[in-house]
Amino acid sequence: MNKICIIGNSSSICQKLLPKIKNFDAFDSTQFDVENKDHIDKFDFAIYDTVINFAGHAKGNYKSPTENSVENYISQIGVNYLSHILIAKKFLTCNPHGRYIWISSVVAEECRPFQAVYGASKRATEYVFDNWAEEFPDFKFVTLRLGRTKTNHLYNTWEKTKTKGEIYAEYEKSPYFDPETVADKIFQLINIDNSHFEQMLP
Repeated sequence: MNKICIIGNSSSICQKLLPKIKNFDAFDSTQFDVENKDHIDKFDFAIYDTVINFAGHAKGNYKSPTENSVENYISQIGVNYLSHILIAKKFLTCNPHGRYIWISSVVAEECRPFQAVYGASKRATEYVFDNWAEEFPDFKFVTLRLGRTKTNHLYNTWEKTKTKGEIYAEYEKSPYFDPETVADKIFQLINIDNSHFEQMLP
């Protein structure tokens, strides 16, 4: 049976996925800190067939590139790039036939200046996994590159300087996915038998 490790279970998308699946362990950011390299290295991934990592953020990206904080940029790189690489690396050594599912963003392909660090960190992760997939053909690297999706991501990006009502109004300005739709797609990918890249645009 496909035993699943879920990282970042407070994600809106993850919350829609959980009722659809069985045989999983789900961790929030206090239980599995993706920026803690020692924790990643000591975590026992050997019991899992699939890891789904929902961790990611773009904190402060409403500001000018020169006004966003150094801490936010370091964390964006750490969460959106380095943590994926370190987790996938450790999982791969524990289970060379495993499956790693993560969420990229369309800003990896095209973004505005204030999104550049976030977009670059997502694109860098895609680049590494594309190359690793050739080196380790028995391991499944599964990338879902998402377009605009109505979650708490934008609220966190604005660092609580806008109300949730104001954020929801922002979403209404252009098409978006709801978390249920994305969860359905991830559910379809849970048993995929090869490395896979897919882009979803609303």
